[in-house]
Amino acid sequence: MISRLTCRHVSKLLKSHIVTHVRYIGFSYLSVSCAMGAVNDRENRSPAPKATAPSGKTTEHLTIHGRSITTRAAQSEDIVKGETLIARNVQSIFGLQYLTPSLQVTPQFASGQPGYTIRGLGFNDYASNNAAAVGISINGVAQTLPFLTGGLMADIATVTIHRGPQGYEGGRSVSAGLIDYRTYQPEAVPAYGARFQYGRFGSMVAEGHASGQVAPRWVSRISFESRQGGAWQVGPSGADFGKSDQSVARLINRIQLHDALTLSLDVHGLYDRSDGMGLHRFTPLTTMETNKRGPVLPADQDRRQTWWGTSPSFARMAGLQPGQKPFHHVSSGGGVFSLEEKFAGARLEAATGFDAGNRREYDNFGAAMEPVANVAFNTRANTLVQSLRLISTSSSRLHWETGLWFNHQTLSDQYLTGFAASYGFNRSVTYRQTGMTIAGFGRLRYDLTPTLSLNAAMRVDHENRALHDYRAYTHTLGGMITNPGNVLSSRSLTYTLPTGMIGLDYHPTSHLQFYASARRGMKSGGFTAYNSTNVALSTTPFRAEQLWAFETGARATLPAWHLTAELSAFYDDLHDEQVQSAILDPTVGLLGAIVNAPRAHISGGEFNLRWSPWQHVLITQGGGWAVGRFDDFTALFSAQRQNGVFVGTYQDKSGTHLPAPKLTLTGSIAYQIQLADWQVTPAMNYALRSTYRSLFGPLYNVNGYTIFGASLSVRPPHSHWVFAFFGDNIFNKQYDVDRNFFVAGDNVALAGMPASWGDASPVNSEGTPARPDISSRARRVRAFFLIAPFISLLLPLLVLEHRELTLFGVKSVFLWLFVSIPLTSLYLWAAERCLTC
Repeated sequence: MISRLTCRHVSKLLKSHIVTHVRYIGFSYLSVSCAMGAVNDRENRSPAPKATAPSGKTTEHLTIHGRSITTRAAQSEDIVKGETLIARNVQSIFGLQYLTPSLQVTPQFASGQPGYTIRGLGFNDYASNNAAAVGISINGVAQTLPFLTGGLMADIATVTIHRGPQGYEGGRSVSAGLIDYRTYQPEAVPAYGARFQYGRFGSMVAEGHASGQVAPRWVSRISFESRQGGAWQVGPSGADFGKSDQSVARLINRIQLHDALTLSLDVHGLYDRSDGMGLHRFTPLTTMETNKRGPVLPADQDRRQTWWGTSPSFARMAGLQPGQKPFHHVSSGGGVFSLEEKFAGARLEAATGFDAGNRREYDNFGAAMEPVANVAFNTRANTLVQSLRLISTSSSRLHWETGLWFNHQTLSDQYLTGFAASYGFNRSVTYRQTGMTIAGFGRLRYDLTPTLSLNAAMRVDHENRALHDYRAYTHTLGGMITNPGNVLSSRSLTYTLPTGMIGLDYHPTSHLQFYASARRGMKSGGFTAYNSTNVALSTTPFRAEQLWAFETGARATLPAWHLTAELSAFYDDLHDEQVQSAILDPTVGLLGAIVNAPRAHISGGEFNLRWSPWQHVLITQGGGWAVGRFDDFTALFSAQRQNGVFVGTYQDKSGTHLPAPKLTLTGSIAYQIQLADWQVTPAMNYALRSTYRSLFGPLYNVNGYTIFGASLSVRPPHSHWVFAFFGDNIFNKQYDVDRNFFVAGDNVALAGMPASWGDASPVNSEGTPARPDISSRARRVRAFFLIAPFISLLLPLLVLEHRELTLFGVKSVFLWLFVSIPLTSLYLWAAERCLTC
């Protein structure tokens, strides 16, 4: 929630031509509302509590004429504030990719397991058992099993996207980057807030928080969030599909035993009973005809159309009801106990976190009512994380930190697939997996001169992963197992690998920073846990991914131009990159597997600009460019039977592009209008992504797309509430975010969200506001002129959404949205001139 203090701060930034650290892409309503919610200094209001700065992160602040840039030595990062997440209607981690350059988040085959890519480097796997190339952490604690978080973001103060290899300050070693969430922390000053949002397709969001002092030296904060509705897809017989049903809660207690020792306990839980994500057919489905099991099904003409259906045999295996909708169900909970103790010249931080949960999921990867490709997961897992860090606090030229990090995880998985209408059988995979990692790390910064610092880090990881009781069976439609001997008792992967970093950080003036770094990074190896008729072959472990990452960058502020600019360039030299491909079984042909590509490289860069050319106007622009190619990789392409055995055909992938968009752009413009004591802000924003080039061929390339958003918000004087109207994808761009195939002849795609809009009513309590004086006729006239455009904008939308009226082939609701927002902005501009003259 947006505190009154934050609102006042943002307003002052805008009024002094300061460009804030905000990047817009979709519609923004609450971060803009924050700027509108600022109050004049003459108003007698108590400030709201600030979120505490994230601990354990060494930062420097460069302040130039009121401008503040937070920097980290020798690496690139992007910080997104919680107010921006709300303003842009970012409800889960999938929307985060439209707020920052070079980040891509895609549901793997529309499953509940997201795939992350930063700077063109990522890891694609819909199974539950492998670590991602992009790490996730919450309040500094690594989330080693990301599916337990459910992708839901609640009570978030900041999200920091670190680019490039990470792990030198603890957490899991990752090769591509880290997404670090920091929630709001408890404070002694009492505060509470709530927000309700309603949007198109019946989507609703309700959230609230309360924070304050429980006893002397004991503060607490409790927060909750619930997301419901939003079924924007259409299933068989016109059934609504895609409904959210997610709830998350968090309780944080912090007790200061004495001036040097603080204890914290974070208890949290997630309950998700949402529908799945539906796929559509972008070519005719020929699988059943090829295997003489049914007719050809036509391609879908509407991206919102999706299908589901299963066989009685698969329903019995998976515990489903006939005709049941696909679903993504996650239940998880856990806690983190941490302490911080200060000594002379150093600070000790220790934390122990435990999380456990269940992933229960049913997906239709065939996009058909016939049981062409049904998939179900039933995963139970728990993870224990412990960290110990000792950090120097002296003011000498040498700053250092050292520590240990430990993780143990246990996973029990059941993975079922149904091919009744494609091949006439079903398959099951069951196994247990354990993993243990222990790492020691150290980092230092030495100030060579007052303007030049040397940064260095070292880390050593020892990891052991083991599969137990791996069973991969083929079942007849009657339930008989045809290959009972396809089992593996155990298999393990053990390695010890060093990583490190060295870099320079140069500040010739307080307005300018240069940095350069060389980093050695890695990502854990693992096992392929897919269907297989030869488990001894398919479970061959893939090696850890390693890389050398070279980066240089600069940050500058130009006060005379009211401009802040950030630039970076990078080159990654990859070894043993982990790629979703196939291996050859001489008896059955191709087996899906994750393999290592010996050599590849990626190069590119990012930029971010924040500019205030006129008072109350804010323009932001960000972009990323990443081009990667395989340098040495021979992939299995097909297999043909010769003399009773399968022989593989291989392709040399050297020079082939890595699968990621080359170009990502984000931008926004916002204008704050001061109408007497009322604050009004219209804004527009956009996001662009270039073509995603698939390793499976041009047919599966995802075309580039650009989506636009807009918002309009108003805060009355002396009020705790904000009225805000927002819209995402206002031109109703039709696009896909993923294209793939699960069985040959069945090409499916996951569509992006269509146009959506809604309104939100956030309320925050920060002191008792003075009652507005509305006795005068002039103030009533001002109120009428400000509220009228919102009524004229909202009411037609409520009617047009349920009508199928079109003009020139375009739905009238989109035309109204396109025309009404600029007209309303023009109206408000005219009202400003009239009411202030």
